[in-house]
Amino acid sequence: MSLDEVAYRQAIAHFATGVTVVTTAADGRAAGMTASAVCSVSLQPVLLLVCVSNRLPTHEALENSRRFAVNVLAEGDDHLARRFATPAPDKFDGVPLRPEFELPVLADAMAYFVCDVHERLPGGDHSIFIGEVTDCAFKPDRKPLLYFRSAYGRIEEAETYLARELASWERISWPQAKP
Repeated sequence: MSLDEVAYRQAIAHFATGVTVVTTAADGRAAGMTASAVCSVSLQPVLLLVCVSNRLPTHEALENSRRFAVNVLAEGDDHLARRFATPAPDKFDGVPLRPEFELPVLADAMAYFVCDVHERLPGGDHSIFIGEVTDCAFKPDRKPLLYFRSAYGRIEEAETYLARELASWERISWPQAKP
């Protein structure tokens, strides 16, 4: 029995994930793509994985360079997520990069991981690139951009949510009690 691809896509859309941009450079050209299939693998050695479609230019560039960066996007960075999810001649045009790296690392990322390819595994129409992390950093004052039900979202603090809900209840006109 074959699983319906549409049913799978709809079901997996209910799995909330963080949003990243995976970047690399090969043959003097930067390549990048939006990815939610990113995961920590190991602490000894420090490894993470990314899943990349075999048909994307980033896949070929990653195979050639054998290095990549995972840039974790923050709230408000959905424009970057859309930019790197859409084919374009130069996705990096006007995007600030960190100058200390040979790879394109997004200057505004809330966290980044620079990796050397440790292993590449087949994964159907994708490849699973396991990277050994050689450098990483984060900005503690930012919150992540999330992807859920095919839309970008954010984490909301419980206090903010409750205050907004209380304010909406206060705007409701309640019938007056009869004496």
